[in-house]
Amino acid sequence: NAAADRDALFGGGGGGGKGSSSKKPSSSRPRPTPSSTTTTRPTPSSYSSSAPANYSSNSGNSVRERLEQKRRERGGGGGITSTLSGTAKLAKMKEAEEYRIKAKKAMSRGVFSSPDPIAAGNYYRRAAEAYKQCGENRLERLHRIASGDCQMGQNAYATAASEYTRAAELAACSDETVPRKRQECHKLHTDAANAWRQIGENGRAGESMVNAAFGLLIGTEDNDEGRTLKQMDRKALKAIEAAVESHVPDPLNRYAKFRAIGPSAYVDPNADPNDADAKARMMELARQNLVTTSYVHETIFKAVYKLAQHGEYPSALYAIGAASATLEADNFATISLSRAYCAETVLTLAMGDVVAADKYFLEVHLQKTSYLSSRECKLAEDLIRAVKTMDAEALEEARTSDTSNRSALSNLHPCLRELVMNLRTSGTARAGGGAGGGVKKAPATKPSAPAKPAARSARSTQAAPAMKPKPVAVEDERPPPNNAVPVDELDGDDLQHALDSNFAEMDELMGDMGLNSDDEGEAEAGTDGAGAVASGGYEEGEDLDDDDIDLR
Repeated sequence: NAAADRDALFGGGGGGGKGSSSKKPSSSRPRPTPSSTTTTRPTPSSYSSSAPANYSSNSGNSVRERLEQKRRERGGGGGITSTLSGTAKLAKMKEAEEYRIKAKKAMSRGVFSSPDPIAAGNYYRRAAEAYKQCGENRLERLHRIASGDCQMGQNAYATAASEYTRAAELAACSDETVPRKRQECHKLHTDAANAWRQIGENGRAGESMVNAAFGLLIGTEDNDEGRTLKQMDRKALKAIEAAVESHVPDPLNRYAKFRAIGPSAYVDPNADPNDADAKARMMELARQNLVTTSYVHETIFKAVYKLAQHGEYPSALYAIGAASATLEADNFATISLSRAYCAETVLTLAMGDVVAADKYFLEVHLQKTSYLSSRECKLAEDLIRAVKTMDAEALEEARTSDTSNRSALSNLHPCLRELVMNLRTSGTARAGGGAGGGVKKAPATKPSAPAKPAARSARSTQAAPAMKPKPVAVEDERPPPNNAVPVDELDGDDLQHALDSNFAEMDELMGDMGLNSDDEGEAEAGTDGAGAVASGGYEEGEDLDDDDIDLR
C-alpha cells in the first residue's frame, strides 16, 4: 500500500497514516530516572554570592582553553604548532616526499607533455604543509620558495607573495647564522613585495619592503630585554627610508629634507629646479602613487619606532612626516593624526630644533581644529614652551605622569615616551635616549672645576716657574707651556695646588699693573701665607704711580 511504500522510501518514520502515526521516533535524549536523592534549587542569594564567581571563572577558563586549542590546531597567529613524532612523523615525511616527486615530475618535459608550473606549485605547497607538521623548518622553507617560484611563473602573484612571506618568517627563526638569516629574510620579503606590486597592491608591497628592511637588523637587539645593542646599519637605514617613500612620495612629505641616505625616486636630477611645469608633473605623479589603503599608517609607525629606538631621529622625523601625510590625505581628524603630530614635536625637540618644532606646531598642527582640544596638543605645547623658555621646572612638570599630561604620555609608544623623559632644556635628548638604552655611549669625562669669581677665573693656565717681575702689556696672552698637564686631568690636592698657583700668578700680574687693591692684597697675603713682597710685587711703602705702568 501507499504507507508501506512511503515507509520503504523514507525510512518508515514519517507521514501521517494509521501505521505510521502509532510509531513515534524515540528521542535520543535520555529521560531522567527517579532517584532517591532530592535536589534543591539554589536560591537567588546563593546565585549572587558564590555561583557567579565560580561560573565566570570556570566558563572563562574553558572558553579560553578551547580557543587556545583551536589556535594550536590551526597553527595560526604565529603560535607553536604541535609536531608529529614516531611512526606518524615517518608516514608524513614519506607523504611529503611523494608530493615532491610528483612536483618534480610535473615540471619535467616529455615527448607528449610540457612543464606544468601550476600543478608543481600545488604539489610543492602540499609537501611544505606536510613538512610543517613534522617540524622540519629547512625543508618547509625550501618547498615554500619552490612553490612561490612556480606560482610567479603562472602570474599567480598573490599566492606567490604568501609563500615568500611564510618562507621569510621561517628563515627568521631558523638555526642559520645571523648573516645568512639577514640575507634570506631581506631577499624573500623583497620578492614578496615585487609580487604584490605586480597586482597593484602597493600597501602590502610597502609592508613587505618594511619587513625586508627589518630583516637586515636581525641580531642587533636583545630579544629578552628589547634593548638596542648596535647602531643601525647604513644599508638597513636606506632600505627603511625607501620603504617609507614607497608609501608616501617625498614631494608630499614636508620632512623630506631629513632623509639621510638616497635621493628621491620622484626627483629628476637633470630637470630645471625653476621649471614650474616639471614641478607640477612631479606632484601629480606623487599624488597618483600615494598609498591610501586602510591602516597603512600603522606600517609606517613601525618604521618610526624602529628608527627612534636606534637613535636615528632625523630619519624617524622623515618617517613620521610620511605617516602624517597619509592621515591628512583622508581629510578625517583621528586620534592617530593627533599622536602623529605629537610625535613630530617630540622628535624635532630631540634633534634640538625648537624653532622648527614651534613653527610646524603653529603653522601646521594647530590648523586642525580637532587637534586643539586633544591631550597630545597640550603635551606638545607644554614641551615647546618649557624648552623655548629654558625652564627646567616647567619641562619636568610637563612630562611628569602625575600632571594633566598623564593620558597623552601613556598613549605614546614606549620609545617616544622614553625620548620625552630624556629631553633637556637645551632641546636635545641625552645620548642613548631611545627605548631600551639606545646605542653605546662614549665614556663620560670628569666634571670641570667649580666656577670661581670672575676676577680670578679669567685665566686657568698651568703654574709657571717664578720669574722676575717686569712690565707687561694689557693685551698679553701668555700661553701655557707645551708640557703642561691640562687642569681637567688633575684631581684632589694637585688640582687645588694648580688653581692656587694660577691665582697667585694673576695677583702678581695685577699687582704689576697697579690694579690690585690694598684690601685684596692683604687678604691674599693672609691666605697664601706670603705677602706681595714674596710674590715679587711691590715693596712696602713703595709709591705706586700710574706713570710707572708700561702700557705699550
